Amino acid sequence: MVDTLLTTRQKLLLIIEGMEKAGSIITISGVAREAGISGAAIHNRYPDLAERIRESAGAVKEQNAKGKLIKRNGAIMEEKAKRERLRQELAEVKTLLQKTDSVNAALQLENSRLTALNRKYLIELNRLKEGIARI
Repeated sequence: MVDTLLTTRQKLLLIIEGMEKAGSIITISGVAREAGISGAAIHNRYPDLAERIRESAGAVKEQNAKGKLIKRNGAIMEEKAKRERLRQELAEVKTLLQKTDSVNAALQLENSRLTALNRKYLIELNRLKEGIARI
C-alpha cells in the first residue's frame, strides 16, 4: 500500500509540474481528474500537494492578471499618444483657421472697396451714355 501511495504521489507531482510548465490554470479537481482519483483524496491524503496546487493556481491567476494589466497599460499609453497627436492637430487647425479668417477679412474689405469703385464707374458710365444719347 505504501508503494501505491508513493506512485500516486509521483503521478500527482508529474501532473502538477506538467500543468505548471504549460501555464494552465491548475485546480484540485483538474489534477484529480488527470490522475484518476477524487479531489477529496488529494485533500485528505496529500494536503501538501493540495496546498501546492492552490498556490500554483494563484500564481497563474496573478500572471494572467499582470499580463492583462500590461496590455491595458499599453493600450492606455497608445490612447494617450493618440490624444496628444489629436491635440496638436487641433492646435494646427485652429492656427490655420485664424489665418484663413484674417485673409477672409482682408478679401471682404477689398471686395467692398472694389464694389464701391464699380458703382462709381457705373454711375460715370451711365452719365456719359446720357450725354452721348443727347448729342
